[in-house]
Amino acid sequence: MHEPASPGRRETTRARTRRDVVFGIANGALLVLGDTLIHPTLVLAPLISELGGSNVLAGLMPAINTGFWLLPQAVAAAVIQRRRRLRAWAGWPGLLRAWAILPLGLVALVGAQQHVLLWLIPLAYAIYNLAAGFAFVPLVEQLTRAIPADVRARFFSQRNVWGSALAFLAGLLVARAVSNAQGATRAAYGTIFLASFAALALASYAGARVSDPPLRRRPSMQTAEPVQSWVADLPIVLRQSAFRRFLSYRTLVTLASLADPFFLIYAQLVLGAPAQFLGLALMIMAACRFASSPVWGWIVERWGNRLALQLIALLRALMPLLALALPPLLSWTVIADRLPVSDPPVILLFYSLIFALYGAVLSGQGLTNLTYPLEIAEPTTRPAFIGLSNTAIALVSLTPPLGGVLLDHFGFLVLFLVTLALALAAVLTSGMLPEVRRTPQVRASSRLRRVSLR
Repeated sequence: MHEPASPGRRETTRARTRRDVVFGIANGALLVLGDTLIHPTLVLAPLISELGGSNVLAGLMPAINTGFWLLPQAVAAAVIQRRRRLRAWAGWPGLLRAWAILPLGLVALVGAQQHVLLWLIPLAYAIYNLAAGFAFVPLVEQLTRAIPADVRARFFSQRNVWGSALAFLAGLLVARAVSNAQGATRAAYGTIFLASFAALALASYAGARVSDPPLRRRPSMQTAEPVQSWVADLPIVLRQSAFRRFLSYRTLVTLASLADPFFLIYAQLVLGAPAQFLGLALMIMAACRFASSPVWGWIVERWGNRLALQLIALLRALMPLLALALPPLLSWTVIADRLPVSDPPVILLFYSLIFALYGAVLSGQGLTNLTYPLEIAEPTTRPAFIGLSNTAIALVSLTPPLGGVLLDHFGFLVLFLVTLALALAAVLTSGMLPEVRRTPQVRASSRLRRVSLR
């Protein structure tokens, strides 16, 4: 995994940056494509149900997706802390992530017995997410060293844009494959898994092509072993007010997602949404996630990450607010008498705004969860900062089942009110986040365009 060098001459900084931008964006987009093709709720859960697996096993897939991805990041941060080179630490786990999916494709393609697939799916998916979570920390640190600071926000935004575009196309293909019970054969799933393996393998290749600049050590930096220095940096990170405020904000935003799995259930049980409304909601969410990516990049680039984080919390608050307000508002005689009769009902068309907001929130979080820590963390403690915060959020991400408890005991009204209160608390907390840039930035986008086009 050594970087190839042109014989007889060294690359210019501009050419190296252009190559890093291209391969870095390709890496991010292909990772999203591969991940979407094995989506825990769109692909794996329907397959488990078709194979006769339990609902518990099907519901376990989203938990594995979040928890197993975040938990190894503290270990990764400890391992790579202050290492001069990072390509191998990001590359080999990335390859393991791809190879974990290959057996699924081959076993499904040859039509193996149901019980074989039912134990192989959670095993392979657990390995996949553990490897992906470990690779994330060194990959982000490698990209941070390789991409200049004044084009970094737009670079990560473009990774999100192209990733969202491929996710939208992949989502349409997967939804079409699994929507027809007769057409969703094991061979079809095997093809989907092999396509995911190919995308993840190509992503590993693109990541290996990004340059691996060495860490520039200051004379005051200690020469302790990486794990020892990471442990030594933990108290430093925990004492930083910026870390504590960001972690508090991110915890509240994560808790505000308690109602996310139940917006569709509310539409079906209370609003009478037909089965095909699920497809409409997914397409709206994917489209808005794609369309909002450049907008978030522009906001971060021009006004900074704190404003973007505040807007994300506001959009989070609007989701349960719409769910609470739309039914009584649209049933009000003054408004109801003026609404046209349509199929689907007008209330469902308005209700679909929730999924548009959801797509925008996911896109904004995907960008700011990367770029904001890169701005406020000290370079020498950055891996510990990112790894520790993500590992803490991994524990918080195991709380969404509490939403089901609230729903079972108190109903949709209390669930949405609790979610709204948590989102508003996140809005208030976002006001205490440190602001790194106080003046609009207008030069980064033009520089990245020059780098990308020359």
